[in-house]
Amino acid sequence: MSKQLFSFYLMLYLLCMHAVSFAQKKTFLFSGIVKEAGTNLPLGNASILFSGMTIGVQTDSSGYFGLYLPPKTYQITIRMLGYKIKTDRIVLDQNTTIEVSLEKTERLLDEVVITAEKADANVNRTIMGVEKLSGKTLKKLPNLMGEADVIRSIMLLPGVSTVGEGASGFNVRGGNVDQNLVLLDGVPLFNTSHLFGFFTAFNADMVQDISLFKGGIPSMYGGRASSVLDVRLREGNFDKWSLQGGVGPISSRLLIEGPLWKGKTSVIAAARGSLSDFYLRYFPNEALKQSKANFYDFNIKVTHKFGQNQRISLSAYASNDAFKFGQDTMYFWNTSNVSLKHNALINGRLAHNFTAFLSKYKYGIEGLSAPYQYQWQPSIVQKSIREDLSYELSNKSRLDFGLEFSQYTNDAGSLSPSTAESIVNNFAMPVEQSREMAVYVGHSIGLGKAISLDYGLRYAYYQLLGPGKFYDYQSGIPREVGTITDTLNYRKGAIIQSYGGLEPRVSLAFKLDTNFSIKLGYNRMQQFMHLISNTMAISPADLWKNSNPQIPQQIADQYSIGFFKNFVGRESNVYETSLEVYYKDLKNVVDYIDGASLYLNPTIETQLLVGKGYAYGAEFFLKKARGKKLTGWFSYTYSRTFRQIPATENQISANFGLRFPANFDSPHNFKLVLNNRWTKRMTFNANFTYNTGRPITYPNGRYKIIAFSEVYDYMVKVGLNPRAGFDKGTYVYNGAVYEFLQPTTIYQLLDGYSTPSFTLRNAERIPDYMRLDLGITIDAKEQKKWQGSWNFSIYNILARQNAYSIYFKSATGLRTQAKTYKLSVLGAAIPSLTYNFKF
Repeated sequence: MSKQLFSFYLMLYLLCMHAVSFAQKKTFLFSGIVKEAGTNLPLGNASILFSGMTIGVQTDSSGYFGLYLPPKTYQITIRMLGYKIKTDRIVLDQNTTIEVSLEKTERLLDEVVITAEKADANVNRTIMGVEKLSGKTLKKLPNLMGEADVIRSIMLLPGVSTVGEGASGFNVRGGNVDQNLVLLDGVPLFNTSHLFGFFTAFNADMVQDISLFKGGIPSMYGGRASSVLDVRLREGNFDKWSLQGGVGPISSRLLIEGPLWKGKTSVIAAARGSLSDFYLRYFPNEALKQSKANFYDFNIKVTHKFGQNQRISLSAYASNDAFKFGQDTMYFWNTSNVSLKHNALINGRLAHNFTAFLSKYKYGIEGLSAPYQYQWQPSIVQKSIREDLSYELSNKSRLDFGLEFSQYTNDAGSLSPSTAESIVNNFAMPVEQSREMAVYVGHSIGLGKAISLDYGLRYAYYQLLGPGKFYDYQSGIPREVGTITDTLNYRKGAIIQSYGGLEPRVSLAFKLDTNFSIKLGYNRMQQFMHLISNTMAISPADLWKNSNPQIPQQIADQYSIGFFKNFVGRESNVYETSLEVYYKDLKNVVDYIDGASLYLNPTIETQLLVGKGYAYGAEFFLKKARGKKLTGWFSYTYSRTFRQIPATENQISANFGLRFPANFDSPHNFKLVLNNRWTKRMTFNANFTYNTGRPITYPNGRYKIIAFSEVYDYMVKVGLNPRAGFDKGTYVYNGAVYEFLQPTTIYQLLDGYSTPSFTLRNAERIPDYMRLDLGITIDAKEQKKWQGSWNFSIYNILARQNAYSIYFKSATGLRTQAKTYKLSVLGAAIPSLTYNFKF
C-alpha cells in the first residue's frame, strides 16, 4: 500500500472515531420537508424556529431540514417570505419526520429580496467563496434577447469573468475555462453554450438553484482545478398539471409538469429552440450577417417517491447547435446524457445519494466548399457511478463520505470526405481510453458558539489505458517529430500512464459576533483532462486531451482569507459586505509554442508546453439583500493571473522563460446590479459591467532577411561596388572572399523575406470593456389560472463597440501600409421583448 493511500485511510479512521464520540449524547432527529401548498414544489430557505430557544434550522434547496434535539415537547414556527406563517406542536420522544405545506399570501409583499439563502448565511457559513442564486432571482436579472441565462448571471458575481462578448465559458479566480466543473443535476458538461456563448445550455424554467464554489470547495467535488458550478433542476409537481413557457425574438420555450401517479410519481419536461437567425443581420460584424444558426435543448425528469424518506428519479438531457459561418463552413456541437438517482434517509441519520449516468459530447467542423467537402467530428463519452453518504452525528456535527468511478472514451476526430466528389483524403486520429477514481471524506463541526470547522480529504487516481500508440522522444532536447526514437503500441486495457494524489480541503470560521466573522481556507484540486485551444474561448475546433507521459495532471492550491460583516439598517434593510483575498498556485498548466499546429496533429505533444502559473486577487462585495423597494449588489475585483514556461530538457521556453499575463488576465473589474420594485407588479432591473481589457501580443515592427549573395549582386548592379573614395571591406561566403565599400546603402527595392517583429507575449492590452443593460418585468396578477408576464430588456444600451480582439491588415496589400482593426461581436444596443406564461 502506498504512503498516500495509508495516510488517507488513517485519516478516515480518525474521523470515524471522532464521529463516534459525538453520537453518545441522547438526542432524537427532527426532520421534514417544507412545500408550497397547491403545487407541492419544495421551498428552500424556509425557517423552522423553536419557541423559547435560540436555535433554528433552515431548509435546503430540496425543501428538507433536519437537526438533533433532546427529548421534549416543542412549539415550532415555520415561516418564509411570501407565505403564511404556520405553527405546530410536536412531542419529540423518538426520531420524527413531518411534512409542512405553506400557503402563499394573498398579495405580493412590498419587500424585494435578491437572495437564495438566509440573510446572515454569508456570516454563519463555514466555507467562503460560495455564491448562490435561486431560479426566481435568475429570471429577474436583465437578459440578452429575452433569455434568462445561468452563465451570464454568475458573471455578475465577483471573481468571475470572460474573455469577451459572446464568448463561451467563464474564468474564475485565474482559472482557464476548462478548469470549471459544470454540473447539470450532477452530470458534468463539457460545453455549456448555445450560439458560441450568446446563450447557455441551461433552460431557466428548469433551474431550481445555482451554487458557485470559487474557494472552500467541499471534498465531494473533484476533477477540475478552479471552480464548481452546480446547477440543480426542479422536480415535477406531484399533485396537479401545469404548463408554462415563453416566446422571445430568438427562441421560445415550453415546460409541462404534473403527476403520473398523484402524490407518488411526477414528470417535468422542458424544450427550448431557436425560431430564426434573423437577429444575426442586426450585428455590425459582416461575417455574422452572412451566417446562419439554430439550436435546441430538451430536459425530462421523472421522480417517484417511496414514502417520505426515499425517492428515485430518471433524467435525460439533449442539446444541439449548428452554426454556418459564411457560406463554406458549418460548426456543430451537441450533448446528450441520461442519469439515474436514488436518494434515501436511513434510520433518520444517514442520507444516501446514488447517481449513475451516461453522457456523450460530440462536436466538430463540416467543410461545404467544393471540392474540399469534409467532416471532422471528435467526441467524449463518459460513464460514471457515484455514492454520496451523509451522517448526522449531532446538531453541530456532520460526516460526509463517498466514492466515484468514471470511464472516458476520448475520440480526437478523424478527417473524412463528406461527399463522393470531395478530393479530401481520410486521416485517422487516435481514440484514447481513460478512467478516474476518487474516494473522499469530510467533516463539518461547530466548536462552540464562535468557531466552526469544515475539513476533508479526497484521493483521486487516474489511468490512461490502451489500446493506443505513443511516441518516445530523444532525451535532453525539445520534443519534435524529428526527435522520435521509438513507437510504443499498447494492448487493450494496458496501463499507459497513471497519476494520483491527495487533495486536502479545510475551512475555518471565527464568528466574532452575530454579524461579523473571519474565515480561513485552503483546498487542493487535480485535473486530468485538458482543453487544447488556440482561441480565447471554447469553440468546436478545440480538443480535450488526456494526461499522458508528456502531459501530467494540473494541480491547483488555493489559499484564502475572508472578512464578512452584515449591517441592519432602517425598515429591516440588510446590507451584506465581504472582502476575500486569495492566492492560487498552479502546477503543470498547458501552454503552446509560437505558431502551434493543433488541428489533426497525431504528435500534438510537440506543440504543447508545460509550466507553472499563479493568481492572486481581492474581491469586495456589497449587497443589499433585503429592502422595501431597492435591492442589488456592487462588487470590485482586483486580480492578476500569470504563466511562466521555462525551458527544460524536453521543451523550449515560452516568452524567453519570463512570466507573462494569461490570456484572460483582467486586473480591474467593477459590477453593479440593481433591482427596484416600482409597484407590486412592475420591477426595474439594471446591471453595469466594467473591466480591464485582456492581454494581447501586438506586432511592433518588421525586418527583411536577405541572402548575402543577393546583396552583393545588387550592389554591383547599381554601381555601389567598387567605388572610389570609400574604404573597402571583405566578407567570406562559401569559401570565396568578396569586397564591398563602406558605408553601404541598401535600398527598399531589394527583395527579401519580410518578417514581423512582436512584443513579448501578452505585453499589450485591448481596450477596456464597458456595458450597461436595462430591463423591466411586469408580473401577472395573482389568483389567475392563466398568469402572463412581460419582460422588456435592452442589452448594451450604450451601443458600445467593445473590442473582442485587435488585428492588423493592409487595405492595399502592401506590408508597409498595414492598419489596426478592432473586432466587435456585439456593437449595438440589442432590445428584446419576451412574453412568459404559466397555466
